[in-house]
Amino acid sequence: MFCALSFSAALGFVIPEGKGILIDVKGDMATLHPTAQKVIVYNNGKMMEIIDASDRTDLKEGEWVIVIPSDNISN
Repeated sequence: MFCALSFSAALGFVIPEGKGILIDVKGDMATLHPTAQKVIVYNNGKMMEIIDASDRTDLKEGEWVIVIPSDNISN
């Protein structure tokens, strides 16, 4: 657990705020979260966050994405 939290803290310095990377869920990750096929690991400005992106067929593993909070989207 310490390693995961330390690595997450380090990613906060590497990944710019509002940006993230798409990761395919496989191996031990799939065991822990069997319903997800893809996730986005991103910096929300306060901490690293993981969101399910299984419905995103247009993105490939390792691609950078910009994450815009729903509060900042105007209709």
